[in-house]
Amino acid sequence: MRLHGKPWLRQRVPSVLVAAVCGLIYLFAAGTAAAQRAPDAQDVSQSSDEVKQVHILTWRGCEQVCNAFQTFLLSRGLQIEFTVLSAERDRTKLPKMVADTKAAQPDLVVTWGTTVTLATVGRYDEADSGPFITDIPVVYLYVGDPVRAGIVRDDQASDRANVAGANILVPFDTQIRIMQSYRDIERLGVIYGANEPNSVAAVEGLRNAALGAGLTLVEQTLALGEDGTPLPQSIGPAVAALAAEEPDFLVLVSSSFLIVNAEEFTAAAVEAGLPVFTSAEVPIVEADAMLGLYASLRSIGQIAGYQADRILRDGAQPQTLPTPSLSRFTLLVNMEVAKSLELYPPMLLLQFAELL
Repeated sequence: MRLHGKPWLRQRVPSVLVAAVCGLIYLFAAGTAAAQRAPDAQDVSQSSDEVKQVHILTWRGCEQVCNAFQTFLLSRGLQIEFTVLSAERDRTKLPKMVADTKAAQPDLVVTWGTTVTLATVGRYDEADSGPFITDIPVVYLYVGDPVRAGIVRDDQASDRANVAGANILVPFDTQIRIMQSYRDIERLGVIYGANEPNSVAAVEGLRNAALGAGLTLVEQTLALGEDGTPLPQSIGPAVAALAAEEPDFLVLVSSSFLIVNAEEFTAAAVEAGLPVFTSAEVPIVEADAMLGLYASLRSIGQIAGYQADRILRDGAQPQTLPTPSLSRFTLLVNMEVAKSLELYPPMLLLQFAELL
């Protein structure tokens, strides 16, 4: 059960102001030009009467990011028929989803998340050797770290003929400095499922950033069931085992499993006296993470929609599109959780953070 139940107060925060709180320059690397950002939805070019076919391949159905993507793309004046295919968190369904999509030959394929994207287009160094989609434009969305996952070679462009996407990850060194701005820290903890490529990649990035900051990272993996996926009942024991190591923050890395089970995960952390930091929206807005720095789900869907619009309307080749980075993030403090843990935020942080 969530600790909080009241509406949350919004105060949009430019990333440069959040950076000032933490002694940084910008939250994201330079290079996010205005032309790369999703334009206003009212800036609509001449519409086309041709109906475009767009297949959206998802891991757990069409949620907020998927809906925001569709809404934005439709607002651009195109005639589009969407087909949404969901694996329902079952890896065995992915090959058929990809095969059915290849056979249908839509105008565009959209992939949700790291697992689905890898199953659809493969790693950049193996795409020619497997049953992947190579002849249809693909836009990936909601991928935490496409470089570490091997989807793309670098974060400036995909360097793949049919693949485009966006950078949505808050850099790990920035995440650490946000936590440092809240309280003195020496140890961080992380729990993840070794079956999720996005989680494995995220932990690697967090591990390197912690080492660079002179911090200790304590890791705990979730027990897997016979089907190779984490067991929900393993969340409590994993949190308890990590709590024994006394980390200053429990970092929730990119994980579809933990997002789905965010209430149980964050409730166990609060019960164990651990504040949770998240770079995803759901665990703090809908559960009991204490501190979050994240890109909104709506903006993630919109930025992918902008790239899809370039491909469908303008005939742009995916490999020619720059990989945009989001330039604004939300810094949110869950005050109910902070009070429960007796970890009140510093006054300077409160000047810039949103409060839940």
